[in-house]
Amino acid sequence: MTKLIIIQHCQSEHHINNMSGGWTDTPLTSLGRKQADLIGKRLRVDILNEKYVLYASDLKRAYQTAEVIGKHLNLEIKIDKDLREINTGIAAGKTKDWANAHRNPRTEKGFNLDYREFPQGETWKQFYFRVCDCMERITKSENHNYIIVTHGCTLAFIVAWWLKYDVQMLVSSYFSASPASISILQYKENYQQNVLKSFNDTSHLKDFGK
Repeated sequence: MTKLIIIQHCQSEHHINNMSGGWTDTPLTSLGRKQADLIGKRLRVDILNEKYVLYASDLKRAYQTAEVIGKHLNLEIKIDKDLREINTGIAAGKTKDWANAHRNPRTEKGFNLDYREFPQGETWKQFYFRVCDCMERITKSENHNYIIVTHGCTLAFIVAWWLKYDVQMLVSSYFSASPASISILQYKENYQQNVLKSFNDTSHLKDFGK
């Protein structure tokens, strides 16, 4: 394995209709489909003659983004549920207003790894370990490059996994990317380093805004 291209899913209905994120399963908007098309066109040029395996979260907004990209690259999608966003438990399928009214209260300042935002959901620590286990499983073959289509917080934790973060390091740092962005993780053989080559690249969206 030498390269991981991480895609944050494109604009979804939950971005514009006051629905909560997490495990709420909303499709792409028409703009989101245009954004996915631009990503596919960009990658078709950028990774010409390179071989990749395409993975995606099973939630519609990620899977539909991967569908469009896959058509441009002639790649089939491998679905992995563990690439989902953080599990929001009872808030899945609810509006943002409902979620705000039913969120578990925070009892301390700062980022608490053991905080469970909603009943039946994950803590941040559980989420991080789920993402790490998923990426270790997906990338077990050293003979593949990967395109991973996923969600905002999942992307942040994939970057942390790649950079070999201890879980406690998440308390004081975070990688915040944008919908329809491209981030590239690459292994530098001569120094044996895991490199964050580029992050949150949205230059391909210039015709539709970022």
